Amino acid sequence: MGVADGDDELMFRFQRDHDYTAFEELFGRHKDVLLRFLARLLGDIAAAHDASQQTWLKVIEVARRQDYLAQPDARFRTWLLTLARNHAIDEYQRKFAVTRTVALTDEMRERSIDGPIAGQQASPDPLDDANRQQIAQRMSDEIQRLPLEQREVIALWIAEVDPAAIAEITGAPRDTVLSRKKYALAKLRSALSDLLMEGDHVRRSS
Repeated sequence: MGVADGDDELMFRFQRDHDYTAFEELFGRHKDVLLRFLARLLGDIAAAHDASQQTWLKVIEVARRQDYLAQPDARFRTWLLTLARNHAIDEYQRKFAVTRTVALTDEMRERSIDGPIAGQQASPDPLDDANRQQIAQRMSDEIQRLPLEQREVIALWIAEVDPAAIAEITGAPRDTVLSRKKYALAKLRSALSDLLMEGDHVRRSS
């Protein structure tokens, strides 16, 4: 098995040949993205870990039943996130208030939202660093305050899932996905506006 093997090939090797090395490769490729997605969706890191574990158990179950079928227009990651999303919605969403928060990862802190946040460049200035950390934490908090339909779209977008795949995962039309993303980003920009203006004022004064 080579490092260039595609996800579908790895899944079929696991399903057909009970090749756990193939499963371990799949797990290594996708575990971090899956966990970050669930953490943002649920707002609780312990629940995200549990949901992630249950998702991977579901992958094993599907393979044992020989039920995995590659789709010509879908990726393994899309299928995996669909499993995770459905499990999270069914088992956890009603148990956790939307105001719970989870700290954003370094990856999230480096990924800016288009609009007023876009174009901000990393700076060695510690005041800038402090402002970015405030923005990251506030963004984490505000993501959890979004309605579920908008929060899952933002969580998938941050995971670099394209709109067509988000539509497939959530079962919403593509135009609806884009509309939810638009309104969610507008809410996040509005919630962060005071910190953004404060950061601009500090930079101008320094």
